[in-house]
Amino acid sequence: MNKAKGTAWESALRTYLNEGLTDRNAQVRRNAQTGVNDIGDLDAYPFTGEAKAVKAYDLAGFVEQANREAHNAGSPFGVALIKRPRKGVGDGYAVMDVRTFRRVRARLLGVDAPDD
Repeated sequence: MNKAKGTAWESALRTYLNEGLTDRNAQVRRNAQTGVNDIGDLDAYPFTGEAKAVKAYDLAGFVEQANREAHNAGSPFGVALIKRPRKGVGDGYAVMDVRTFRRVRARLLGVDAPDD
């Protein structure tokens, strides 16, 4: 049951994030599970997304997992995509640590972020 709920959340995220994207290279894809060196649930380059559809939130654990899986996938940024109970996909949470936020912001501004 939990696996089905997680798969449904991943699929809903993919569909939502792909709405209006006609360039196939820009589309979000679900990743196949790879075991010990997991590459996350969603390839949303430059992000690797770790989808979570759970009752109890462990933000630190979710973000650490997203960052580890982004590293495994060779993506610059990890993000935990968390389902919000009884809400639509767009009302879910996209969570990252402040270090990642700073790097994303720098990239959007076209500047270099300091290394930590």
